Amino acid sequence: MRSIQPKLFLFLLLPLCIFLTFNKHSKDKAHSYHGVIWADAAGYYVHLPIWFIYGNNADAFPANASEQCGNGFHADSLSNRIITKYYCGSALLMSPFFLACHALAAPLGFAADGFSKIYSYGLYFAGIVYCSLGLFFLSLFLKKHFSPEVSVSTAFLLFVSTNLFYYAIDSPGMSHIYSFFLFATFLYSTQQLLSSEKRLWYILFVLSFVLAALTRPTNAVIILFPLFYENGKFVTRISVLLKEKLSIGIALAAGLLCIVPQLLYFKKTSGSYFAYSYGNETFSNLGHPFLLETWFSPNNGLFIYAPVLLLSIIGMILMIRNKERMGWYLLAMFLFISYLFASWWNWWFGCALGARSFVEFYTLLSIPMAFAIQAAWKKAGTRYLLLVFALCCCTMYFSLEYYYDGCFYGDTWDWARWLKQF
Repeated sequence: MRSIQPKLFLFLLLPLCIFLTFNKHSKDKAHSYHGVIWADAAGYYVHLPIWFIYGNNADAFPANASEQCGNGFHADSLSNRIITKYYCGSALLMSPFFLACHALAAPLGFAADGFSKIYSYGLYFAGIVYCSLGLFFLSLFLKKHFSPEVSVSTAFLLFVSTNLFYYAIDSPGMSHIYSFFLFATFLYSTQQLLSSEKRLWYILFVLSFVLAALTRPTNAVIILFPLFYENGKFVTRISVLLKEKLSIGIALAAGLLCIVPQLLYFKKTSGSYFAYSYGNETFSNLGHPFLLETWFSPNNGLFIYAPVLLLSIIGMILMIRNKERMGWYLLAMFLFISYLFASWWNWWFGCALGARSFVEFYTLLSIPMAFAIQAAWKKAGTRYLLLVFALCCCTMYFSLEYYYDGCFYGDTWDWARWLKQF
């Protein structure tokens, strides 16, 4: 039987995501709690009407625009500016879809104001495209180390048994599906730079990192990945890679160009090109991180909402036992990001389905997951156990996915409330 290759996987995934997205949002209304331009998502999105319609002129925005979008941004009456704490990386990736919807709005009878229903369709398609491409690049990356079957299976399992599905299909206005795509692109371009010096890989390497950091500042830690990938081979190739000065120059210029909108926004709203936009929201729990809660609380605990990720932990252990140095790096990275997120002032990250702060890091966790899947597949007993576990994880996730209201309303260890969600 011919194995499913990543290209065929992409071909099958795109129509599946289109069906799932439009089925899920068939009854959504603009300016509602279940709309995709709401609360935090509106804060990421608002850069687009600022850039392409109104400028940063609060008076020009539709009346009550902030309230109609769940107060994800607000108008400053003193400076007449729109204020959002969220960075512009997601908006840059959304922009082609926004512009297409803006061009079609008036001909199709929608208000061309940046907030009517047609702009939600733009975000639906953005989630579909970046989810599909992210999983495609991830399967290509994994294919170098694992069989095509394991690579595609791992990517698909992440999609159907974790909140990656939620942030691609239900909530594409949030930053996570864009970060996931950028991480997958960064991993794949890192891999390609080890064997090729084509200009494309320099550009993708720099752009994916810059845009990832512009999407969520904590994403910047992904820059550590090339230092340890394949036992540090990337570091030994740096002297060779640096000889391509034209490629480096083009890549850096493209990266700097992406940063300009954020710098200009800071300048207009704060008077400085560099600012901390999150105010009093900090990593205030560095001395006492909520690690157990971050991993196991019914209030968005990582393994409680995505138990399939236990395969990643098993894979790390197996990699270390097999003297795979990458296993130690992945374990260290997992512990570091867990500590980081557990130290945020709001360790559960508000309304979410599971630990949304980890979604982009599933790209890294896919490596030990694939290792565990490949090891389990070698014996009939563990193969069937793996299949049963994967099926249980998918069933549990979808039982939750289609009844979840968007927020967990219980306390930190309120298991009774958690069970009521199914």
